[in-house]
Amino acid sequence: MFEGRKIARAAAIVTGATILSKLLGFGREVALAAVFGASAVTDAYLVALVIPAVFFGIVGSAITTVGIPVFSEYIHQPEKRRELAGILWASFHALLIMLAAIVCLGLPLAPWLVKMLAPGFSPAQASFTVGLVRIMLPMVVLMGLVGWAQGVLNAHQHFTLPALMGIPYNLIMISGIFLAGIFGGISGVAWATVLATVSQFLIQVPALSRYGIRYRRILNWRHPVLRKMLLLAVPVIIGMGANQLNVIVDRMLASGLAEGSISALSYAQRALGIAQGLFAVPLITVLYPSLTERTALADLNGLHQALGRGATLLAFLMLPLTVGLIVLRHDLVQFLFQRGAFDANDTRMTAVALLFYALGLIFLVWRDLLNRAFYALQDTVTPMWTGVAAVVTNVILNLILVRYLAHGGLALASSLAAALACFLLFIFLRRRLGQIGGLFLLRETARIAAAAFCMGAAVWWLATYGLDAAGWTAFAGRTAPDGGGGWPGFARQGLRLAVLIAGGGLIYVLCCRVLRVKELEFLFGLLRRGTRHKGSEA
Repeated sequence: MFEGRKIARAAAIVTGATILSKLLGFGREVALAAVFGASAVTDAYLVALVIPAVFFGIVGSAITTVGIPVFSEYIHQPEKRRELAGILWASFHALLIMLAAIVCLGLPLAPWLVKMLAPGFSPAQASFTVGLVRIMLPMVVLMGLVGWAQGVLNAHQHFTLPALMGIPYNLIMISGIFLAGIFGGISGVAWATVLATVSQFLIQVPALSRYGIRYRRILNWRHPVLRKMLLLAVPVIIGMGANQLNVIVDRMLASGLAEGSISALSYAQRALGIAQGLFAVPLITVLYPSLTERTALADLNGLHQALGRGATLLAFLMLPLTVGLIVLRHDLVQFLFQRGAFDANDTRMTAVALLFYALGLIFLVWRDLLNRAFYALQDTVTPMWTGVAAVVTNVILNLILVRYLAHGGLALASSLAAALACFLLFIFLRRRLGQIGGLFLLRETARIAAAAFCMGAAVWWLATYGLDAAGWTAFAGRTAPDGGGGWPGFARQGLRLAVLIAGGGLIYVLCCRVLRVKELEFLFGLLRRGTRHKGSEA
């Protein structure tokens, strides 16, 4: 039987921890926008930050992707449990050595990497970016340690501390940004990023100790499980490399557009990431170890139920968010970022990028879930090929759409490529598992989309006419057209958005009730059972 309550409870814990992290992450982005704006120096910092992220994305993240199903197999099968420590520390040291080698190779290649990523930069800006790369490139090793620890804890069904690791990260970043604005410039932000990444690993160490995972000097390259993980990781590395190639092409093309285009794309992705991180990431994070456990126990029916429930829950959560982001994109960007050095033109550019990124949000989260399903089945080849196909499509669309929509075309290309990858993964998973409830998902998604569309129309009317007709301006005052007004203006913007979001949420729930959306009934059922459970304990 699908353990809906268990997964929902774990997802709620992760969501709560993620909310704290995301609120601080919002503060980090606000601080960076206010102190440095969407400028040449932020473009340089963001390009430099991409390089360690690309290297880690190609190699380091494979340990989490491949590690969780392999670690779960040795955790949940008692006869293999005694071998777990050897596997954990062999994979730890192998990862450490590979990532350290990448850093040693990357440091002298930094000028070439910057030229490849940002060919539109002036010589002075490129030289400055190289310096930032050399500060942050050692983060590749640190990111690998963070991913390894998260994979080990998630395989043990522990999610809280990995979800909380954004809190020290963002506190250090916010402090570093303000101090850098006063003393060291954007280079100080680069050093703060390195220190913040260290904190992400250290916060997970107590939980590792709690599960009896003590450091051991084990590195056996011939261990059969390590060799199996390396073989499984190769397709993941190729697929991740293809995805990172898309990031590189985006930066290359954006570097030749108007100043601030790279920053506008980045800020739009961060705004999208708030919605994705608060709702989709916690659910997928909790579902993935459940999928690996069902696979390890050969429970095909449980795997089907987990996948079906996960896909429909993601649609229920993400479609109204998609519509809300599209309708309120300008208000949201203005509220999040427009203060200090971040001006009205930066808001306009970021809102354009957010519009086109939001169109692909549901496909992004579905693609992530379906990739995890294949990884749980220890099939890393299928996600690789679908990823490569999507990236090739993305690059082609980038080259076409950037001519007509500038940086908005780059965002639209990403959304269309995500839709293609999602469609291919659905087809291949159905071939692998047989019936996976696709018709039910289609019907349920159509009902959810109809409810979200009605909500969007109502929110648009409220934002354009309804609030002013109800005397909003007289009650809350008028926000400056440029988003200014200091903290009172910020508070007015926040209150206006809160009213619109609350109104939209109420309308969405009512529409789902009328359309008999089953996910709403499922969530209400969980709440009722949870309330009765707490009442019986009292």
